[in-house]
Order: sequence, then C-alpha cells, then structure tokens
Amino acid sequence: MRRIQWLGILLLIIIFFLLGIYAGSHVRQRQNGSELSPPADPPAEESEPEAEESPAVPDIRTATIVSAGAIYPHSPQLDQAYLGDGRYDFTPSFEVIKPLVEAADLAVVTLETAQAGPEMGGYSAYPTFNSPLAVSEALKWAGFDLFNAANNHIMDRGYEGLMVTIDNVRALGIDLIGIHKSWEERNTPYIRDINGIKVGFISYTYNTNGFLPPEGHEYAINYIPEFYTIEPLISDIKAARAAGADLVALYLHWGLEYEHEPTARQKEMAVELARAGADLIIGTHSHVLQPIDLISVPLADGTTHKAVVIYALGNFCTNQHLTEGVPTDLTRYGILAQIDLAKDMHSGEAWIEDVNYVVNLCQINWRHRVIPVPQILAEPPEKYHHSAERVETIKAQYDAILEIMERYDFTARKADFLKR
Repeated sequence: MRRIQWLGILLLIIIFFLLGIYAGSHVRQRQNGSELSPPADPPAEESEPEAEESPAVPDIRTATIVSAGAIYPHSPQLDQAYLGDGRYDFTPSFEVIKPLVEAADLAVVTLETAQAGPEMGGYSAYPTFNSPLAVSEALKWAGFDLFNAANNHIMDRGYEGLMVTIDNVRALGIDLIGIHKSWEERNTPYIRDINGIKVGFISYTYNTNGFLPPEGHEYAINYIPEFYTIEPLISDIKAARAAGADLVALYLHWGLEYEHEPTARQKEMAVELARAGADLIIGTHSHVLQPIDLISVPLADGTTHKAVVIYALGNFCTNQHLTEGVPTDLTRYGILAQIDLAKDMHSGEAWIEDVNYVVNLCQINWRHRVIPVPQILAEPPEKYHHSAERVETIKAQYDAILEIMERYDFTARKADFLKR
C-alpha cells in the first residue's frame, strides 16, 4: 500500500515537471515573437475607383446685335412727320423694319442729327441738323437701344446743343457712344453685357462739321481730325479689354462720301485696329454701301486675330436720292447688319458666330418707310407703294448692291473664316 502511495506521488511530480517545461517554452516563444499571432482582421474590401467626373455641361451663351446706318431727317421728312402744335411723329418710318430690329438682343443705329430741342435755333435739316426728339422716341419704339453718335453732324448745335442732346436721349433710356458729358465718362469704357457676353463699344469721327468743344471740354466727342493718328483708338481698345470686354466693336465715321470702295487708309486702319484687338469694325459716313471684309492679322506671340469689317452701312432713313450734290440713287439703301455672338461661360472664350445682312430701302414717297428689299421683291408692287416700273429699277439696284457687298467674297469666305 505504501509503495502505491509513493508511486502516485512520483507520478504527480513528473506531471508537474512536464507542465513547467511546457509553460517555460511558451513564455520564451512569446518573448522571441515566435508565437502565432491571432488571425488579423480580414482586409477591408477595396473600394471601387471613383468614377471620373463627367465633363461639365457646356454653357454657351449667344446674343445678336443688329446695326443700322444713319438717320438724319431732311426737310421733307420734318414736314411729313409734323402733326401740328409742335408735335411730330416719325414712327411710320420704322413700322415695317421694326420686327427685325426688335428680334435682336441689342440694336444700334447711327444718330446723325442733334436732338437739342426747338430752343436752340429751331429744327433744321442740311447743312446743320437739329431734329425733334420725336426722332429718338420713334427709334426707341422701333426697338433701338444704343445710338452711335460720334459723327460730323451730332454737334450741329455746338457744345451746349450736344450736352442737351445727351440729356434728352438719355432721358428716353437710350445710351449713346462716342459723346460724353465729362472726362470721367470719356475715360470709362462703355461695356454692354448682352446675355452674359460683355461687348465694349467705341465710336469715333473724323470730322465735326466745323463745331468743336471749348478748350478743356474735348471729352465731349471722340474726334480725330481725318484720323491722322489712331493711337487714341488703340488705347481705348486696350482699356475696354482691361475692363473686362469679351469682344470689342468699333464704329467709325470715316471714308469718302458716295464712294462704294474704302480708301487705302481705311484698309490700313482696319488692319492696325484688328491687330490692337478690335473684333468688329463698322463704318458710316459714305451714305452708300461699301463691302464687308474678313481680315486676319498675325500677332507678336505667333497667334492671329480675326476681325469682321463692314466698311459702310449706308443710309437708314434719309431723303437723299439724286438731289443736288448727290451723284447716285443708291443713297436710298442701307443694310441692317446682324452679328451673332457666342461665349463659352466655362472657358470665358467669346467669338463672332455669324454675320448676315438685309438690304433695306427708304421709301421716300411713303412717309420714308424703311423696308427690307427682299420683302419689296416678294410682294406685289402696290403693297409698298411702288409702281411696277420702280420695282424693276429696285431689282436692278439690288443686284448692284449685292455685288458691292460681296466684292471681297464675304459670304463665300465667312464659314471658313468664322470656324473655330
């Protein structure tokens, strides 16, 4: 029995000894880092790569400007518009053309007459024009928003008359370019936001019909005698760009009267002004139409700059027609130029999208209504108060005008020229 007890005790000693060896070995493994680590958390599922952002939806803004030639009412127009008691109505002159004007986002016309009221020498026509304010009221009724005013007849009532003209026209809610009431106005670029497209408008004249602002008031009109220099124009283009203009439009009273071809100097100026940053150059003063050209000029950085040049818009609403000193019946005609603009609102790039024109005629025998020639040719002669013989003459003159307008292959070239 005692032997069995000793054997039990010995067996217990052996078991405890073996357990001690095992425990020590386990501790050493932990110290040596050799113990198997518990299984790590399963790796997180890899997230799918984010889908590439889809390109921004294009935001292309568009706007249309229409620009008409000159209005300077002659005596027959003043007589026809007179209602009595000092009242005038010129709206019949624009009732036919009105839908084309109103369809534009901005409509510009060249106002070549003072609007100084009857107190300043009364109303008069050639050689010094001062028309009733009813002229501007009718133009506003027709849809015109902006008057191109730097020309050789806007100061026909002198400096004081010019200041009154500005006040009278602005009171109608119409802006003017090229004439100003202070140096601050003169030196502040005129930029018009048209559907998000910022267009800088600049207007200059070569002549003021002998009337000049007093010394110290040269701000009154943008005038460069015979355009002997164009440095002020270049400075104004750069100022408009610096002020945020996307595009710059110049209106220039220049060239020779009754000539259908621009002078060599006009062509030189167009190139220089395009190089300075002008996008659109529109001419007045010749009283007849001149061609449209498309010019591309190389710049110092190796790029090119394109500009559309309408050398002369012709007349809009006047009584000029084979009268004394007027050698051509084509003074009855002008164009309504339509300029389509576009701008990428993401990149900020703006451009001229398209240019078109409608030839119009002033029907002097029917309250001087301005009528698109295609409408005249598409309707019976009596609709627009013409004889059949007169319509045949208009048809021949229209062909001649289209030849003048296309002398530089404008329509044939424009698609490639305007391509971006």
